[in-house]
Amino acid sequence: MDIKIISPTPYDSNVYLINEKVLIDVGMSHEKVISSLKRYTDIKNIDLIILTHAHYDHTGSVPEILKYCSAKVGMFKDEEEYLNDPELSAANAFGRAPLKINADILYSENDEIYVGADKDGKGNYLKVIHTPGHTKGCMCLYEKNEKILFTGDTIFSEGGIGRSDFENSISEVMSDSIGKLLKLDVEKIYPGHGAPTLNNAKKSIEMSYRMSCLMNR
Repeated sequence: MDIKIISPTPYDSNVYLINEKVLIDVGMSHEKVISSLKRYTDIKNIDLIILTHAHYDHTGSVPEILKYCSAKVGMFKDEEEYLNDPELSAANAFGRAPLKINADILYSENDEIYVGADKDGKGNYLKVIHTPGHTKGCMCLYEKNEKILFTGDTIFSEGGIGRSDFENSISEVMSDSIGKLLKLDVEKIYPGHGAPTLNNAKKSIEMSYRMSCLMNR
């Protein structure tokens, strides 16, 4: 699976371009995101934008990117209600106007999302893992063949975990959500913010799990 990482500013989410045709999260600094995308692909070929959750720092660039392509927008089914809400999307917190878009695809637990083929022609699929905590409809995405996990703001590298003190957070289930990730065979973590973990990712997940248990005592 070909993965390009774009980190527009310290306040934006990471943006992941998969196989030159799929985006996982899009940040909010659209000019920087679009400029970077143009170095890696022809934006008109992007056909799917997957949002790990509805917070504006992950979603804000969607309208501008859609001016260049006809991509579908997908997110977990329990999260769409927050997408255009000024408070629950955190748009107000970033001093931005809320989005005025709808998701085209609503995912459920265990759905598999085709994201193109690698250079050898082997198809890549991302399995949807519902991980409520940071928000009600947060999700992670798992590619089992290459043991890759895109974690949004559920967990970060080196044992980090996403905030669970937002109005639409569910702090009491964060440990259960991270516990789901512990059951996966993971070698690499690509988080919503910060650097990826490219080896021994299981240890990082274990650290995040322990941290979440301590915080929820």
